[in-house]
Amino acid sequence: MNKKIFGWSALVMISGLGLRFAIDIFDLAKNEPATMGLFGHYLSGLSGAPARVFDTLSYFTIWSNIGIAIVTTMLFLDPQRDSKLFRTMRNTTLLMIVLTGLLYAVLIAPTAKVYGLNAFSTILEHYVTPVVALAVWLIAGPRGWMTFRESLKIYVVPLVFLIYTLVRGAITHTYPYKFFNIVVYGYQPVLITMTVIIVGSYPFIALLVWLDKARSGHSVQS
Repeated sequence: MNKKIFGWSALVMISGLGLRFAIDIFDLAKNEPATMGLFGHYLSGLSGAPARVFDTLSYFTIWSNIGIAIVTTMLFLDPQRDSKLFRTMRNTTLLMIVLTGLLYAVLIAPTAKVYGLNAFSTILEHYVTPVVALAVWLIAGPRGWMTFRESLKIYVVPLVFLIYTLVRGAITHTYPYKFFNIVVYGYQPVLITMTVIIVGSYPFIALLVWLDKARSGHSVQS
């Protein structure tokens, strides 16, 4: 049963990513007008595909969608898969995709303007995949992997993303999100925002630990 759940959910996740990259490669949708300091200003057609794909690969949304799709596919191929590294990957990608949905809904969606196929892709990446990922984890687990003892390991990949964003932005002077736009806001406000997001995410880890223990019938001790 779990194998089927992992398989169908992986298909949903991969479909969302496939649509996203098809849109970027073949320029299938109208983009929001470029804003100073943010990704944009692409050439039309296939000539603009490399820049569009490179920018897409620089979004936290895509990192989290790719990560959760890979982990879920690996669980589909072997539902009994287990190792210290894989546990960390599972925990990390789960938190990342949950944060993707929450941050988009709170910080981006209220002012975002998406058009055509981009609107459908946005729904898949920011709403459907996070909900499916969380639901699959609650239903099929694996259980007992989310612990406070291992929780700090979850931050390795998100911190790598933040460092990558700062380094890339210092070179290209473009950033993926308005709240990371150093060109407009400067380093201090953006670094504060990054810190708040990292610190503020820990209660969600605590909630995931509690849910994991509750689902497995154990007390929350480690």
